[in-house]
Amino acid sequence: MKTITFPVGYRPYYLKQFLNSLSAQSLEGYTIICSAENHAGCIKVLETCGFPITILRKPESTGVRSHSGARDNMFNVLNYAFNNGSTFNVHLEDDFILSPDALDLANWYYETYKSSPMTYMCYGLFNWGSAGEDFSGVVEAPTFHGLGWCAFKENWDACYDKSWYDDALARKYSTAYGWDWAVEGYFKEHKCKAILPVVSRTYHIGRLDGTCCTVDFFDKTYVGLVWNQKARVKEFTLRDGVQIKHIHP
Repeated sequence: MKTITFPVGYRPYYLKQFLNSLSAQSLEGYTIICSAENHAGCIKVLETCGFPITILRKPESTGVRSHSGARDNMFNVLNYAFNNGSTFNVHLEDDFILSPDALDLANWYYETYKSSPMTYMCYGLFNWGSAGEDFSGVVEAPTFHGLGWCAFKENWDACYDKSWYDDALARKYSTAYGWDWAVEGYFKEHKCKAILPVVSRTYHIGRLDGTCCTVDFFDKTYVGLVWNQKARVKEFTLRDGVQIKHIHP
């Protein structure tokens, strides 16, 4: 079973945009699952979006901003998906916009690496170094790029499930902490590699009221990012001899 997972917080205006871009993808063969905070506006958007989504509700949540809630929601939905039969998962967030061929890239990863899923630890949709117009190119990266990524069950068991809450590992390699820094710490600790597109297939739109950034940080970090807004590619090529170094703001 192939799945798409994402957490849902407290900003229905971004959630609507994300779901619109998701609905434009070829969703055949995917089961869609989210873990949602108890925010009435977001729940209504999910229930009326027009395509099936399994909603893991958090009735005790307040539906407001929470760093721990964001981290827990992501783990909750990922853990649920893999424990309930997912062999390959595309993990997104509710303040992303997707390129027209985002799931085409995910499907290419699945078909290319399903017989050898541990070739990479992360099958990425985002690239901090995104540039140019090489829409069919994918490259290796020495560490984790977290704004949209795919993983096989084997990757989840080996890395993410173990490292998600390991803040000691995060702080070993960074002054920051959180699920993404913990996963990045695991990549550095075990010299894991990711594969990712030369040109990003996700873009971050959550400028206002986010849990992890201010407006100034968003403007400095995300406004200038290059991403594929129009091209539709179904076949991709690993660019031999090209490795993108990880750049994190």
